Amino acid sequence: MDTSIMITLQELKELIWHKKIGQLREVFEEYNIVDMSELVGELTLQEALFLFKTLKKDITSQIFAYLSHDKQEELIQAFTGPQIKEMLDALYDDDIIEFIEEMPANIVHHILQNASPQQRVEINQLLSYEENSAGSIMSTNFVVLKETDTVPVAFRKIKEQGSTAETIHYCYITDERKVLRGVVTLRNLLLSDQTEPVSEIMNTDLVYVKTTDDQEDVAKLFEKYDLTVIPVVNDDKCLIGIVTVDDIIDVIHEEATEDIHKMSAITPMDKTYLDTSVLEMAKSRILWLLILMISATFTGQIMANYEAMLQANVALSIFIPMLMDAAGNAGNQASTMVIRALATGELKTSDMMKIWWKEIRIALLCGMIMGGVNFLRILLFMGTVDMKTSLIVSLTVFVTVGMAKLVGCTLPVIAQKLKFDPAVMAGPLITTVVDALSLFVYFQLATRFLL
Repeated sequence: MDTSIMITLQELKELIWHKKIGQLREVFEEYNIVDMSELVGELTLQEALFLFKTLKKDITSQIFAYLSHDKQEELIQAFTGPQIKEMLDALYDDDIIEFIEEMPANIVHHILQNASPQQRVEINQLLSYEENSAGSIMSTNFVVLKETDTVPVAFRKIKEQGSTAETIHYCYITDERKVLRGVVTLRNLLLSDQTEPVSEIMNTDLVYVKTTDDQEDVAKLFEKYDLTVIPVVNDDKCLIGIVTVDDIIDVIHEEATEDIHKMSAITPMDKTYLDTSVLEMAKSRILWLLILMISATFTGQIMANYEAMLQANVALSIFIPMLMDAAGNAGNQASTMVIRALATGELKTSDMMKIWWKEIRIALLCGMIMGGVNFLRILLFMGTVDMKTSLIVSLTVFVTVGMAKLVGCTLPVIAQKLKFDPAVMAGPLITTVVDALSLFVYFQLATRFLL
């Protein structure tokens, strides 16, 4: 079925204005709920409130989960107590936690006041887990079976628990102490003999995580084992919740965005670009800009120390921007590759010697090619530069490319070893370091061979 949007924002507004309740319900049942949620996000508060009073609760809960945090906060403030309770009843636990975590304290208090006692306990439990842990992204809505359950009993329990479960394809088996014993799929239950107990058909070779495990490590398990859902247990291996693939997609998106921000010397932000204020954006950038600006003092000091040489041989100054750019680019290439490999688990800190050996060979090849091309470029297009200066510039290119690649691959590994995020050791920071090194090498070679 074609799920593309077949109604415009203006048409939706007209249906709301004329209170065409029947048509509104048909539209939201027919078209993709994600696309329709984007339209709802563009409505005024009063128009959105009318929709939430009109549509079925299972539809409005899905719409609410896809709205921006600002729109969710606006609606929650306008909802009555019973409306908040109905919304909480219809949402999965992980969706509740996702929007509550972004709300101001007074809004959270308002939500908890209107939650049922059981919901309050579950919400407070989930909020107590450390941010970015498996416990903070898990859902407590899943199907639980006992080892002694027969297939017919299992199906009866699936029907009872399935309406609130995030998935019924995987059913988890626990003992009397709620310790995770195995998992059985709906497919296996359908194809099994009706008299068989679940213990005979369950899979005990389980991949699971603890509530304290980092969400990035959970994402790696999803990728490694090609999972769609993974159980979450406590230290006693008691089943606490599940993490589903849709939550992991959000985690991957968040982690990738965070790494990109860090690699660009920006403090990571939770909000989108357009939702982030100018002040917040400036605050996220200014610290690293100041650090990098001050650190550039080193390159300035190096040039100041060789001021007399630059005055005596003006041609040397022509090549400084090119040398710094070449070194910075080479260092960033190496750091990007290593940071990504560390993030995916392809590399470990113990692989440092392997990394060095590979980057040294890459540096030799790239350095020789870049140095040779640069030498020919100077000879062909810069006739005023003498042969000796051309050789020094080209030799500097060769040496600094090698040094930059070694620095670029080493700093992220050191960061990982020291329990820092390797992404911090990328981009502008590495550029600043290799800029200083390239100038130092350049002037040392010039001092030795030109004076």
